[in-house]
Formats: sequence, C-alpha cells, structure tokens
Amino acid sequence: MPTVQHLVKKELESNPLLLDILLQEIANINSVAVKMRPAIEKELGKKAKLSAVSMAIRRTIAQTGSARMFSWKFPKNLEVATKSNVYEIAIEHDFEQGGIFNSIRRKIKKDSGSFVSFMEGTYETVIITNQRNKWLVKKELAKKSITSEEGNLGCVSVGFDKSTKNIPGIYYQITRALAYKNIPINSFFTIGSEMAVLVKEQDLLEAHKCISSLIKKNS
Repeated sequence: MPTVQHLVKKELESNPLLLDILLQEIANINSVAVKMRPAIEKELGKKAKLSAVSMAIRRTIAQTGSARMFSWKFPKNLEVATKSNVYEIAIEHDFEQGGIFNSIRRKIKKDSGSFVSFMEGTYETVIITNQRNKWLVKKELAKKSITSEEGNLGCVSVGFDKSTKNIPGIYYQITRALAYKNIPINSFFTIGSEMAVLVKEQDLLEAHKCISSLIKKNS
C-alpha cells in the first residue's frame, strides 16, 4: 500500500524542476505541500495531514542530498558572443518559399557582420537578419502572411560542443538564470550545437553578463 512518503517522492521525481527549486531553497516547502496534497490524497484514497506531506518533502530533499540536480559542468573556454541590431520576422510556412529565401540571400549585402538565417517549423518559418535588412526582407515577403515581427533585438550565442546534446538540463540552466534576472527571452533556438538567445536590445548586456557568469562559475 502506498505511503505519503512514497507518493511525495514519486511526485517530486516526476517533476525534477520543482525538486531542483526546493534543493535551492527557493520555494517554501509548506506552500508546495498545500499544492501537492490533493494529488497525494487522491492516490492515497484518504486524507493526508499537511504536516505529513511537508515532512515527506523534507525527507526527499534530505535523501537527494546537497548534490545538484544537474551536476555536470560547462566545458571550459566556451565562446559567448553577442550581436546587436537583430531583426526577426515569422511567416506562415508553405512549400513555395524557397525561391524567396534564395532571393533574400542574393540581395543581402555580404559585408562584415552581415547575416541571415532561416528556420522552418511545422507552421511557421522564421527569418533572422540584421536590422538594416528589415525593409528588404519585408518587400520580399509582401505576398506572405506575417505572423510576428520584432526589431531591435540582441543575440547571445554560445558555441557548445556536440556532447551537450546528450546532457539533460543544459539549456534549462541558462533559461533559469535569465529568468532569475527578469530577462525575457524573445526567441531561443539551436543550430547544430550552437545555442542562440534573442532578447530585447536593452537587455543584451545584462543577458551576456548573466550567461557568461553562469558558464564561468560552473565550468
């Protein structure tokens, strides 16, 4: 027959992000117990004391120990780069857009720092380029359905190695750090093993500092 302790441990193990927050002593244990108790009582088939749920949470934390949920280290000497004046636009995905993309590539100036990236999803295709290319791109997309558009963005990119794709929680560490600094993420994507985060221009320096400090501290 399941016990409160067994069910609480099962619940926390199925939600590693919550357990991670509890290990960092960010969340109040009693508040978590209040939220968790209805699910515990449902599986238990009877009422459970709030104090019993709280104690079970504390025991699970103690059993997990002071070890971090994600104990891996960032590789040393990772390159954290920034790019300002970034423009992002998304259109509804279709199978006749390849010609437009080739036209955009041809027309964008190939000077230093110039770039353009196309990312095709199931429902949308996103184009990211320099802010100065905004009107060129919009002209090419005149007959397409634009779903979103954002200018004056900044990009922070990290050149990871291929091994990072097998490490659970690696991107969570970065998005969590940005969330704690109250920095909203406009877009987040990976190309191969390179990770890029788009933020508002005014948040670029703080985002770079945040990610660089995190990597340096945990490498």
